[in-house]
Amino acid sequence: MTKPYFVEIKGVQFRNKGAYLMLLACLQGLKAKDKAFELVLSPGPNLPYPERARHGAWQKLAFRRKGLDLTGMLGKLPAALRGLFKRYGMVTERDVDLILEASGFAYGDQWPLAFLQNTAKEVVRFNKAGKAFIFMPQAFGPFTSKASKAAMRDIISHARLIFVRDPVSLAHLQSCVDVLPEHVILTPDFTVGLSPLANSEVPELSMPFAALIPNSKVVSKYNHANAEAMRQQYVAAFAAAADYLTVLGIQPVLVNHEGKEDAELCAEIAALSPCGLVQIEDPLAVKAFIGKAELAVSSRFHGAVNALSQGVPCIATSWSHKYHAMMSDFAMGDFCVEELSEDSLLGALADLLEQKDTLTAEVKTRAASLKQQNQLMWQRLYRAIGW
Repeated sequence: MTKPYFVEIKGVQFRNKGAYLMLLACLQGLKAKDKAFELVLSPGPNLPYPERARHGAWQKLAFRRKGLDLTGMLGKLPAALRGLFKRYGMVTERDVDLILEASGFAYGDQWPLAFLQNTAKEVVRFNKAGKAFIFMPQAFGPFTSKASKAAMRDIISHARLIFVRDPVSLAHLQSCVDVLPEHVILTPDFTVGLSPLANSEVPELSMPFAALIPNSKVVSKYNHANAEAMRQQYVAAFAAAADYLTVLGIQPVLVNHEGKEDAELCAEIAALSPCGLVQIEDPLAVKAFIGKAELAVSSRFHGAVNALSQGVPCIATSWSHKYHAMMSDFAMGDFCVEELSEDSLLGALADLLEQKDTLTAEVKTRAASLKQQNQLMWQRLYRAIGW
């Protein structure tokens, strides 16, 4: 009996719609070659068993707690014991043939050093075993400490491919090595080509609407010392945009693109301005709803991608370098609001509405080009793994 080809997809989850879309994009790309493979996912609070099971995923036997990582050791368990685990749907690192890392933005000084170092060790282990560890298109950096640069050097040296989503991230990787190898490749976000799929969750609205997509990370206490003041300003800006759109006959609809924290932010905005509220669990159905909008205002990266990839002009409110780069890919860099306020957001809205027809045409053209670049990325990946 031929051994199954196990593919682990890391950094994805079901709660965050962007992370879910990246899982679906990975599966779509793998299935396009009509090669048999088995999906592997690691357990986690945002990867609950019932949903993993619905995707037919094997469960990865792993253990990581801060600096302690026993995942590699678990792969050295006796064959008989590993065979027993497989009867219960569990595999170890040793069983995995390919890893696709699709975190989106998880490697840099903003996150714990131990996470980066553990990943570096894993990449090295896979390289020594002759297996491919591939970083799907994502943002990186910055890396300022000697320890983080050293870990990233190991990753750069031993990964099979590293797809980098933007020039700033590429520069951050360049800061870690003398010369970037050819397997570090600049390529755009890879969820652009996912087709929307409406379901019963998608409401039918009787008038033109705008999708407003908040992001609790922008105003979280974890990321900002002055989070409370920022939150008030953020909520006021979105409420002002909703009022502005209402006067123009465009219904503002808040779209929860993640979970509880974003739902709370949506409620605060709706308390200041009468907005519709949409909570759709299926990520492709979320994309379908956003695709029907006249325009979007998004603080969620993949909320903006969902709009732009369907030709819906969008304003992005930015908290990271990855936003401006993505918006520039769609020729919408001028509509990336770096310093959010009522005035800056209303000004961007007025400019967008004035140029809406021209912008829509350009965004559609760029979206088609980015989808072609996605196909080239997948062709490069297939060659790297011998498919």
